[in-house]
Amino acid sequence: MNLDRLLFYDNIRTDEIVRSAVSLADYAASGGQEKRADAVSLYYDLQRQLLRSVVTGDTQGSRWENYIFRLVAESENPFSLSAEKDDISRDTALLAQGDIEIIRELIRLDWNMISEKIDSGRPCVCSMSPEIREDGRACLVKEALSPELSAEESTWRLEGYYREHYCGILGKYLAFVWNGSLQGIKKHDPITFDDLIGYDVQQRQLIRNTEVFIRGKKANNVLLYGDKGTGKSSSVKALLNYFGDRGLRMINVPKARIFDITKIMELVADRGCRFIIFIDDLSFESTEIEYKHFKSVLEGGVEVQPDNVLVYVTSNRRNLVKETWTDRNSTDGEIFASDGIQERQSLADRFGLTITFYAPDKELYSEIVKSLIEKEGIDIDEKKLLSEANKWDMRQTSRSGRSAKQFVTHISGILEEKKRKEKNNGV
Repeated sequence: MNLDRLLFYDNIRTDEIVRSAVSLADYAASGGQEKRADAVSLYYDLQRQLLRSVVTGDTQGSRWENYIFRLVAESENPFSLSAEKDDISRDTALLAQGDIEIIRELIRLDWNMISEKIDSGRPCVCSMSPEIREDGRACLVKEALSPELSAEESTWRLEGYYREHYCGILGKYLAFVWNGSLQGIKKHDPITFDDLIGYDVQQRQLIRNTEVFIRGKKANNVLLYGDKGTGKSSSVKALLNYFGDRGLRMINVPKARIFDITKIMELVADRGCRFIIFIDDLSFESTEIEYKHFKSVLEGGVEVQPDNVLVYVTSNRRNLVKETWTDRNSTDGEIFASDGIQERQSLADRFGLTITFYAPDKELYSEIVKSLIEKEGIDIDEKKLLSEANKWDMRQTSRSGRSAKQFVTHISGILEEKKRKEKNNGV
């Protein structure tokens, strides 16, 4: 088997485990006489690597089969990337058929025969099957590469897999953080809109804009601003759990990396997913030049913002750039002080949609507390609950959904401690 015949799947062609497996298959096919010590060492080194590499939770078939399925799913190559965008040419599909035939040969490697030639005294890791916990993706790759299908049919099915589930890191994660490169987040925030109480109007605006975007239509960059703790960031993160299965991906970009936004847009512009670049709690001092660069990115630079990218920003400041009375009085000698003021305010104007989150009044605060208590399944008299919530509210610097959640955590701990003491006292 000549892996160098692979045209698209470079990650399989150069993979150390795969190349070792092919060498072992060649050794076994030759009769297994020469360099036996080297073969035994290679055989067990491969098994150790395979044990470390297989991710339990997305498995299908033997460990060896699962490993190949995962390499196929994660491969970013001209075939998978074109399939992701539903833009496969006839030549690309035809060439991919050759790669798929080679990959199916790899899957069919006879590990029982290989182990008999090298060390039949113990089970071979490659032919063992891990616990199967299907998430649908590995199963679909297995079906696409079935030996019962023609190479043409397998290509068509694999193309459909990439179009629906994407390839590479985008098929593996929904959320990412940017630190110079995309880093997948294994467990992103599970918050949903059902967990957020009291801001239905704001959430409907956010969902409506994102829904239009997901459908491939023109949508607006969004600024969510308002009082702290009112659910701005949580609302954005809830979008991922609302639209993630429809191709939405979210990239969290820290303020320190704001100069990289153009680079990020270039990186994802040709992918089949829809991306929200999320910048949380953003604000600038008037002396920071980063805001001018950021302003040029939002509908103002030479490079056009890709159709599959939106920018969502949260801030406690409406204008994002700090402004003082000194700026208004122009003590620095600027002749046209109003020009400077307008320049600083123009950044916020670059967002097509601005959504405002105000601190809840006492009535809404009480509703948030009651809803959170109900979700937690805590049994407590409502009158006592609201009395304690009012005391908690008076001790906080501001009333917000965040402080309501902190109060529920606090009261839950008190009630649990009370139950524990009653149990210990035999009550």
